[in-house]
Amino acid sequence: MSIQSQIVKPEVTPTTTPQLRVYVANLRKYSEGELAGGWINLPASNKEIKTFLTEVVGLDEQYEEYSVQDYESIFSLEEYVDLYDLNMLAIKLESMLEGERTVAAYYCMSNGIRHIIDVVNVCEQLSDLVYTQLEDVCGGSREERLGYCFAQETGLEAELEQVQLSSGISAADYFDYERYGRDIAESDGYFVTADLFIHYTGDLDEKRYTREELRERLDDSRLTVIA
Repeated sequence: MSIQSQIVKPEVTPTTTPQLRVYVANLRKYSEGELAGGWINLPASNKEIKTFLTEVVGLDEQYEEYSVQDYESIFSLEEYVDLYDLNMLAIKLESMLEGERTVAAYYCMSNGIRHIIDVVNVCEQLSDLVYTQLEDVCGGSREERLGYCFAQETGLEAELEQVQLSSGISAADYFDYERYGRDIAESDGYFVTADLFIHYTGDLDEKRYTREELRERLDDSRLTVIA
């Protein structure tokens, strides 16, 4: 259990494991009653995406528009999404640890962040997020667990243990961890799950970087713009 002001990342070697699975349909053919489309795993190179749109979705000079109609992801995204933006998100997720992806998803869900570029912004700034990950070491409510976590991290529990009220009983045995945690929750942040508490000082700017700036920051050849 820890109060994290910064997420320290070990070096992660990018893999080809799909981060998003997306179903794309030919929009005009769909409106004409014809099903034309397919699933694609992301991340992929922009060149691979263009080939997919041409050969599987059937885009050409007559049928120029596509629609992302379904996707599999831990994130809740907006209805109308750009496939190339989704690929940028997938590439960013590929470099993150599983726990980081989960924290980012819950943060976005709690704050109503659904636009893809905004979600990538959150992922890019995740190391600035201040949060407390609660462990089930004392049972009880989420507020009690938060209070217990803080008492341990700040040294309060150790100080209470030193105050002996009688043989084998210390002030820590009588301390109201739940009330302590409730006071912290009311003033310092908010729960996004029963196990994750976000501190107000950790709010992120989902508009910090533009699409072009994010592409530069990710610095991945798969994002090369295809004419």
